[in-house]
Amino acid sequence: MTTATAARITVWGCVGWLVLAAPVSAQTRTLELVGTIPGPATTVYVHGTIAYVTSGPTLQLVDIGNPAEPRRLSSLTLPQNIYGVRVSGGVACVAIDFDGLAIVDVSDPESPTLLSSIEAGGQALSVAVAGATAVVANRLSGLEVFDVSAPASPVSRGAYYTEGYAVEVVTAGSFAYVVDSPGGLTIIDLSKPGEPEAVGTLSTIDRPATISVTRLSSEVPGATLAGLMGTDSLLEIVDVSDPSAPSAVGQYRHPERPATGQTLGSPSLELEGALAFLADAVPSPLLQVVDLAAPARPTLVATYEPPGAPMDLSVSGALVYLAVASRDPSAPGVIILRLGD
Repeated sequence: MTTATAARITVWGCVGWLVLAAPVSAQTRTLELVGTIPGPATTVYVHGTIAYVTSGPTLQLVDIGNPAEPRRLSSLTLPQNIYGVRVSGGVACVAIDFDGLAIVDVSDPESPTLLSSIEAGGQALSVAVAGATAVVANRLSGLEVFDVSAPASPVSRGAYYTEGYAVEVVTAGSFAYVVDSPGGLTIIDLSKPGEPEAVGTLSTIDRPATISVTRLSSEVPGATLAGLMGTDSLLEIVDVSDPSAPSAVGQYRHPERPATGQTLGSPSLELEGALAFLADAVPSPLLQVVDLAAPARPTLVATYEPPGAPMDLSVSGALVYLAVASRDPSAPGVIILRLGD
Protein backbone atom coordinates (compact mmCIF):
# COMPACT_ATOMS: atom_id res chain seq x y z
CA MET A 1 0.00 0.00 0.00
CA THR A 2 1.32 3.46 -0.88
CA THR A 3 0.94 6.59 1.17
CA ALA A 4 -0.28 9.81 -0.42
CA THR A 5 1.22 13.14 0.51
CA ALA A 6 -0.16 16.64 0.04
CA ALA A 7 2.04 19.33 -1.49
CA ARG A 8 1.30 23.03 -1.30
CA ILE A 9 1.67 24.59 -4.75
CA THR A 10 1.54 28.25 -5.77
CA VAL A 11 0.99 29.00 -9.48
CA TRP A 12 0.66 32.63 -10.61
CA GLY A 13 -0.27 33.65 -7.07
CA CYS A 14 -2.99 31.00 -6.65
CA VAL A 15 -2.56 28.51 -3.83
CA GLY A 16 -3.76 24.92 -4.02
CA TRP A 17 -2.95 21.38 -2.93
CA LEU A 18 -1.69 18.58 -5.12
CA VAL A 19 -2.05 15.01 -3.85
CA LEU A 20 1.01 12.97 -4.71
CA ALA A 21 1.52 9.23 -4.38
CA ALA A 22 4.67 7.88 -2.81
CA PRO A 23 7.34 6.84 -5.36
CA VAL A 24 7.47 3.24 -6.51
CA SER A 25 10.75 1.30 -6.36
CA ALA A 26 11.15 -1.38 -9.04
CA GLN A 27 14.93 -1.65 -9.80
CA THR A 28 14.30 -3.29 -13.16
CA ARG A 29 17.36 -1.99 -15.05
CA THR A 30 21.12 -2.00 -14.61
CA LEU A 31 23.94 0.54 -14.73
CA GLU A 32 27.23 -0.98 -15.90
CA LEU A 33 30.63 0.72 -15.76
CA VAL A 34 32.15 0.87 -19.26
CA GLY A 35 34.92 3.46 -18.98
CA THR A 36 36.49 6.35 -17.09
CA ILE A 37 38.05 9.74 -17.81
CA PRO A 38 40.96 10.80 -15.56
CA GLY A 39 40.23 13.54 -13.04
CA PRO A 40 39.83 15.91 -11.52
CA ALA A 41 36.41 16.95 -12.89
CA THR A 42 33.82 19.47 -11.76
CA THR A 43 31.41 19.46 -14.71
CA VAL A 44 30.85 17.23 -17.73
CA TYR A 45 28.86 17.84 -20.90
CA VAL A 46 28.63 15.52 -23.91
CA HIS A 47 27.99 16.77 -27.42
CA GLY A 48 28.32 14.25 -30.24
CA THR A 49 31.48 12.22 -29.68
CA ILE A 50 33.20 14.85 -27.52
CA ALA A 51 33.03 15.15 -23.75
CA TYR A 52 33.70 18.63 -22.40
CA VAL A 53 35.15 18.13 -18.92
CA THR A 54 36.03 21.03 -16.63
CA SER A 55 38.03 21.44 -13.44
CA GLY A 56 38.49 24.93 -12.06
CA PRO A 57 39.30 27.21 -15.03
CA THR A 58 40.41 24.38 -17.34
CA LEU A 59 38.30 22.93 -20.14
CA GLN A 60 39.29 19.52 -21.52
CA LEU A 61 38.00 18.03 -24.76
CA VAL A 62 37.88 14.22 -24.71
CA ASP A 63 37.05 11.91 -27.61
CA ILE A 64 34.45 9.41 -26.35
CA GLY A 65 33.74 7.79 -29.72
CA ASN A 66 34.82 4.59 -27.95
CA PRO A 67 33.51 5.11 -24.39
CA ALA A 68 35.60 2.20 -23.12
CA GLU A 69 38.76 4.05 -24.15
CA PRO A 70 38.30 7.84 -23.91
CA ARG A 71 41.09 9.85 -25.52
CA ARG A 72 42.09 13.33 -24.35
CA LEU A 73 42.33 15.67 -27.32
CA SER A 74 43.14 19.10 -25.91
CA SER A 75 42.62 21.61 -23.12
CA LEU A 76 42.10 25.33 -22.72
CA THR A 77 42.48 27.37 -19.54
CA LEU A 78 40.18 30.38 -19.11
CA PRO A 79 40.58 33.32 -16.71
CA GLN A 80 38.23 32.02 -13.98
CA ASN A 81 36.44 28.88 -12.82
CA ILE A 82 34.09 27.23 -15.30
CA TYR A 83 30.55 26.41 -14.12
CA GLY A 84 28.94 25.23 -17.34
CA VAL A 85 29.51 24.47 -21.03
CA ARG A 86 27.06 24.14 -23.91
CA VAL A 87 27.92 23.59 -27.57
CA SER A 88 26.10 24.58 -30.74
CA GLY A 89 27.73 23.86 -34.07
CA GLY A 90 31.44 24.46 -33.69
CA VAL A 91 31.10 26.98 -30.86
CA ALA A 92 31.09 26.40 -27.10
CA CYS A 93 29.42 28.86 -24.75
CA VAL A 94 31.06 28.78 -21.33
CA ALA A 95 29.91 30.24 -17.99
CA ILE A 96 33.05 31.52 -16.27
CA ASP A 97 32.33 32.75 -12.77
CA PHE A 98 32.62 36.55 -12.43
CA ASP A 99 33.90 37.00 -15.99
CA GLY A 100 30.52 36.07 -17.45
CA LEU A 101 30.22 34.36 -20.83
CA ALA A 102 33.12 33.06 -22.92
CA ILE A 103 32.81 31.93 -26.54
CA VAL A 104 35.23 29.19 -27.62
CA ASP A 105 35.81 27.85 -31.13
CA VAL A 106 35.74 24.05 -30.82
CA SER A 107 35.36 23.28 -34.52
CA ASP A 108 38.80 21.67 -34.29
CA PRO A 109 38.59 19.72 -31.02
CA GLU A 110 42.35 19.32 -30.94
CA SER A 111 42.85 23.10 -30.91
CA PRO A 112 40.10 25.03 -29.05
CA THR A 113 40.45 28.82 -29.26
CA LEU A 114 38.94 31.58 -27.16
CA LEU A 115 37.06 33.89 -29.52
CA SER A 116 35.54 36.39 -27.12
CA SER A 117 34.05 37.03 -23.72
CA ILE A 118 31.44 39.37 -22.29
CA GLU A 119 30.84 40.28 -18.67
CA ALA A 120 27.55 39.27 -17.11
CA GLY A 121 27.47 41.69 -14.17
CA GLY A 122 27.69 39.05 -11.45
CA GLN A 123 28.50 35.36 -11.03
CA ALA A 124 27.74 33.19 -14.07
CA LEU A 125 26.63 29.78 -12.76
CA SER A 126 25.05 28.11 -15.79
CA VAL A 127 24.72 28.54 -19.55
CA ALA A 128 22.37 27.25 -22.25
CA VAL A 129 22.01 27.84 -25.99
CA ALA A 130 19.03 28.17 -28.32
CA GLY A 131 20.07 28.80 -31.91
CA ALA A 132 22.06 32.04 -32.01
CA THR A 133 21.04 32.97 -28.46
CA ALA A 134 22.98 32.14 -25.31
CA VAL A 135 21.45 32.52 -21.86
CA VAL A 136 23.34 32.70 -18.57
CA ALA A 137 21.98 32.11 -15.08
CA ASN A 138 23.61 34.88 -13.08
CA ARG A 139 23.54 34.68 -9.30
CA LEU A 140 23.08 38.43 -8.98
CA SER A 141 21.34 39.67 -12.12
CA GLY A 142 19.01 36.76 -12.93
CA LEU A 143 18.82 35.48 -16.50
CA GLU A 144 21.04 37.27 -18.99
CA VAL A 145 20.44 36.91 -22.73
CA PHE A 146 23.10 37.29 -25.42
CA ASP A 147 23.08 37.30 -29.21
CA VAL A 148 25.98 35.07 -30.26
CA SER A 149 25.26 35.01 -34.00
CA ALA A 150 28.70 36.66 -34.38
CA PRO A 151 30.73 34.55 -31.91
CA ALA A 152 33.65 36.96 -31.92
CA SER A 153 31.35 39.84 -30.91
CA PRO A 154 28.50 38.69 -28.60
CA VAL A 155 25.88 41.34 -27.80
CA SER A 156 23.70 41.61 -24.70
CA ARG A 157 19.94 41.44 -25.27
CA GLY A 158 19.11 42.36 -21.70
CA ALA A 159 18.30 40.52 -18.50
CA TYR A 160 15.33 39.20 -16.56
CA TYR A 161 15.71 39.74 -12.82
CA THR A 162 14.51 36.68 -10.95
CA GLU A 163 12.97 36.80 -7.48
CA GLY A 164 15.90 34.98 -5.88
CA TYR A 165 19.40 33.93 -6.87
CA ALA A 166 19.38 32.41 -10.37
CA VAL A 167 21.23 29.09 -10.17
CA GLU A 168 20.66 27.20 -13.43
CA VAL A 169 19.11 27.56 -16.88
CA VAL A 170 18.25 25.15 -19.70
CA THR A 171 16.62 25.68 -23.09
CA ALA A 172 14.11 23.69 -25.12
CA GLY A 173 13.02 25.04 -28.47
CA SER A 174 12.77 28.82 -28.18
CA PHE A 175 12.11 28.78 -24.43
CA ALA A 176 14.53 29.28 -21.55
CA TYR A 177 13.74 27.66 -18.19
CA VAL A 178 15.56 29.25 -15.27
CA VAL A 179 15.40 28.32 -11.59
CA ASP A 180 16.19 30.67 -8.76
CA SER A 181 16.47 30.03 -5.05
CA PRO A 182 14.29 30.40 -3.10
CA GLY A 183 11.83 31.47 -5.82
CA GLY A 184 11.20 28.68 -8.33
CA LEU A 185 10.75 28.30 -12.08
CA THR A 186 10.54 31.08 -14.67
CA ILE A 187 9.92 30.44 -18.38
CA ILE A 188 11.02 33.01 -20.97
CA ASP A 189 10.26 33.03 -24.70
CA LEU A 190 13.56 33.84 -26.39
CA SER A 191 11.91 34.34 -29.78
CA LYS A 192 10.30 37.60 -28.63
CA PRO A 193 12.26 40.78 -29.38
CA GLY A 194 13.17 43.33 -26.75
CA GLU A 195 13.89 42.85 -23.06
CA PRO A 196 13.27 39.26 -21.88
CA GLU A 197 9.92 38.79 -20.13
CA ALA A 198 8.42 35.86 -18.24
CA VAL A 199 5.62 33.96 -19.95
CA GLY A 200 5.10 31.55 -17.05
CA THR A 201 6.20 31.06 -13.45
CA LEU A 202 5.82 28.46 -10.75
CA SER A 203 6.76 28.72 -7.08
CA THR A 204 8.29 25.47 -5.91
CA ILE A 205 8.14 23.55 -2.65
CA ASP A 206 11.85 23.35 -2.02
CA ARG A 207 14.93 25.49 -2.78
CA PRO A 208 15.66 24.46 -6.38
CA ALA A 209 19.27 23.81 -7.30
CA THR A 210 19.09 22.30 -10.79
CA ILE A 211 16.66 21.86 -13.69
CA SER A 212 16.22 19.77 -16.83
CA VAL A 213 13.52 19.66 -19.52
CA THR A 214 12.43 16.79 -21.76
CA ARG A 215 9.83 15.86 -24.35
CA LEU A 216 7.99 13.02 -22.62
CA SER A 217 6.98 11.31 -25.84
CA SER A 218 7.85 12.01 -29.46
CA GLU A 219 4.38 10.72 -30.34
CA VAL A 220 2.59 13.32 -28.21
CA PRO A 221 3.24 16.85 -29.55
CA GLY A 222 3.77 19.39 -26.79
CA ALA A 223 3.99 16.83 -23.97
CA THR A 224 6.91 18.44 -22.18
CA LEU A 225 8.15 17.95 -18.62
CA ALA A 226 10.53 19.94 -16.46
CA GLY A 227 12.29 18.42 -13.49
CA LEU A 228 13.46 20.62 -10.63
CA MET A 229 15.74 19.09 -8.01
CA GLY A 230 16.18 20.90 -4.73
CA THR A 231 19.00 21.15 -2.24
CA ASP A 232 17.37 18.37 -0.22
CA SER A 233 17.17 16.11 -3.31
CA LEU A 234 13.41 16.36 -3.76
CA LEU A 235 12.58 16.05 -7.46
CA GLU A 236 9.56 18.11 -8.48
CA ILE A 237 7.96 17.19 -11.81
CA VAL A 238 6.27 20.00 -13.73
CA ASP A 239 4.17 19.89 -16.90
CA VAL A 240 5.41 22.76 -19.08
CA SER A 241 3.56 21.76 -22.25
CA ASP A 242 1.82 25.14 -21.99
CA PRO A 243 4.68 27.50 -21.05
CA SER A 244 2.22 30.13 -19.84
CA ALA A 245 0.70 27.75 -17.29
CA PRO A 246 3.27 25.34 -15.80
CA SER A 247 1.68 22.90 -13.37
CA ALA A 248 3.13 20.53 -10.78
CA VAL A 249 2.20 16.92 -11.56
CA GLY A 250 4.35 14.81 -9.26
CA GLN A 251 7.38 14.52 -7.04
CA TYR A 252 10.00 11.93 -6.14
CA ARG A 253 12.47 11.26 -3.36
CA HIS A 254 14.49 8.09 -2.83
CA PRO A 255 12.85 6.07 -0.02
CA GLU A 256 16.07 6.07 2.02
CA ARG A 257 16.92 9.77 1.59
CA PRO A 258 16.33 12.13 4.56
CA ALA A 259 13.06 13.99 4.94
CA THR A 260 12.38 17.32 3.27
CA GLY A 261 14.38 20.23 4.63
CA GLN A 262 17.80 18.65 5.09
CA THR A 263 20.44 19.96 2.72
CA LEU A 264 22.24 17.26 0.74
CA GLY A 265 25.36 17.60 -1.37
CA SER A 266 25.81 18.32 -5.08
CA PRO A 267 22.37 17.61 -6.56
CA SER A 268 22.57 16.91 -10.31
CA LEU A 269 19.76 16.16 -12.75
CA GLU A 270 19.17 15.37 -16.40
CA LEU A 271 15.96 14.26 -18.11
CA GLU A 272 16.24 12.10 -21.21
CA GLY A 273 12.98 10.98 -22.82
CA ALA A 274 10.81 9.57 -20.06
CA LEU A 275 13.75 8.96 -17.72
CA ALA A 276 15.21 11.17 -15.00
CA PHE A 277 18.84 10.72 -14.00
CA LEU A 278 19.58 12.27 -10.62
CA ALA A 279 22.53 12.19 -8.27
CA ASP A 280 23.48 13.54 -4.86
CA ALA A 281 26.24 13.04 -2.33
CA VAL A 282 24.81 12.83 1.19
CA PRO A 283 24.36 10.66 3.22
CA SER A 284 26.13 8.47 0.65
CA PRO A 285 26.80 9.10 -3.06
CA LEU A 286 24.03 7.75 -5.26
CA LEU A 287 23.01 7.92 -8.92
CA GLN A 288 19.36 7.08 -9.58
CA VAL A 289 17.34 6.46 -12.73
CA VAL A 290 13.63 7.21 -12.39
CA ASP A 291 10.90 6.41 -14.93
CA LEU A 292 8.56 9.40 -15.45
CA ALA A 293 6.29 7.81 -18.06
CA ALA A 294 3.51 8.29 -15.52
CA PRO A 295 4.66 11.59 -13.94
CA ALA A 296 2.34 11.30 -10.96
CA ARG A 297 3.77 7.83 -10.22
CA PRO A 298 7.56 8.07 -10.70
CA THR A 299 9.29 4.68 -10.54
CA LEU A 300 12.87 4.02 -9.47
CA VAL A 301 14.34 1.61 -12.04
CA ALA A 302 18.12 1.64 -11.37
CA THR A 303 20.74 2.86 -8.90
CA TYR A 304 24.53 3.07 -8.84
CA GLU A 305 26.88 3.96 -5.98
CA PRO A 306 29.78 5.98 -7.46
CA PRO A 307 33.28 5.99 -5.97
CA GLY A 308 33.02 9.65 -4.98
CA ALA A 309 30.61 12.54 -4.53
CA PRO A 310 28.67 13.26 -7.75
CA MET A 311 29.43 16.72 -9.13
CA ASP A 312 27.63 16.79 -12.48
CA LEU A 313 26.18 14.46 -15.09
CA SER A 314 25.43 14.28 -18.79
CA VAL A 315 23.38 11.68 -20.66
CA SER A 316 23.85 10.62 -24.28
CA GLY A 317 21.66 7.78 -25.48
CA ALA A 318 22.18 4.82 -23.15
CA LEU A 319 25.40 6.26 -21.71
CA VAL A 320 25.66 8.28 -18.50
CA TYR A 321 28.71 10.44 -17.83
CA LEU A 322 29.05 11.21 -14.12
CA ALA A 323 31.67 13.66 -12.80
CA VAL A 324 32.78 12.62 -9.32
CA ALA A 325 34.96 14.21 -6.65
CA SER A 326 37.41 12.11 -4.69
CA ARG A 327 40.27 12.71 -2.25
CA ASP A 328 42.24 10.06 -4.12
CA PRO A 329 44.17 11.83 -6.93
CA SER A 330 44.36 8.56 -8.86
CA ALA A 331 40.55 8.15 -8.89
CA PRO A 332 38.67 8.86 -12.13
CA GLY A 333 37.14 12.29 -12.66
CA VAL A 334 34.30 11.00 -14.87
CA ILE A 335 32.82 7.51 -14.83
CA ILE A 336 30.96 6.27 -17.90
CA LEU A 337 28.00 3.97 -17.33
CA ARG A 338 25.69 2.13 -19.71
CA LEU A 339 22.01 1.84 -18.82
CA GLY A 340 20.86 -1.68 -19.66
CA ASP A 341 17.50 -3.38 -19.69
